[in-house]
Amino acid sequence: MTDTPVVPDRQPARPPEDGAGSAELREGIDYAGRQIRGSRELQEDCYGVVPREEFDGAESDLFVVVADGMGGYAAGEVASGLAVETFAQSFLQWDAGCDAARLWYCLEEANRRIQSEIASRGEAVKGMGTTLLAVLKRAGTLRWISVGDSPLYLLRGGRLLRINELHSHAAELAQKVDRGEISAEQAATDPGRHTLNSALIGETIYQVDDSPPIPLQSGDVVLAASDGIHTLDDAEIEALTARGSQGGNAGAIAETIIEAVVEKNKQPQDNTTLVVIRIT
Repeated sequence: MTDTPVVPDRQPARPPEDGAGSAELREGIDYAGRQIRGSRELQEDCYGVVPREEFDGAESDLFVVVADGMGGYAAGEVASGLAVETFAQSFLQWDAGCDAARLWYCLEEANRRIQSEIASRGEAVKGMGTTLLAVLKRAGTLRWISVGDSPLYLLRGGRLLRINELHSHAAELAQKVDRGEISAEQAATDPGRHTLNSALIGETIYQVDDSPPIPLQSGDVVLAASDGIHTLDDAEIEALTARGSQGGNAGAIAETIIEAVVEKNKQPQDNTTLVVIRIT
């Protein structure tokens, strides 16, 4: 089961850990989600897709949430599931008109839910947290709010751009490489490269990317992912997205990219989640 609509009072269902599903093409919106566990013992990623029928959206609007949990055995799975469920329910229950304020409210509610879970369960979930990437396609524009290192990409005219900020030491190292301060090898072997600078852990959120909406164009492809996709470099993701686009739907793109992650046979391979939105 993939691309499960999230509705109030229902836990967002997880797609099969190593399976694929069919893309959804309805009313001008083409999207698909894929997920693999990799070599991890647990699937700590979670995602939800909310078609416009479930919220106050117009034709072809869509809302996506991706979370990548962390915090020890089982706790990461709890954190990501709570974040997606709470964010989606809060989004659906919002009755005001400002999308920017709506996304901030949902983010704060998800963080409070994690705080409450930690307070009630104590040592069982000590140290748990999650990244979160929420993407709203509405009226020909794309808006997002993100915390952590789950990337959001836009392919336009064959060129891939990462359009959200990544709140991690790896992102800081990449900037140093670009400035010539360190080598690419130094960045790749830095022992702290996977450290997050911001996440939902039930405490103060130190960094949030809530950029203003950007206009979308016909032919654009949007990729919302967990950081497991970084098994591939940006040039590989760009080429694979373009190749998958030739298959004619979001499902072909998602499967092309996920298959490439698997074929890399990286050890250990992180959980990887990918939601593709193709603008028709």
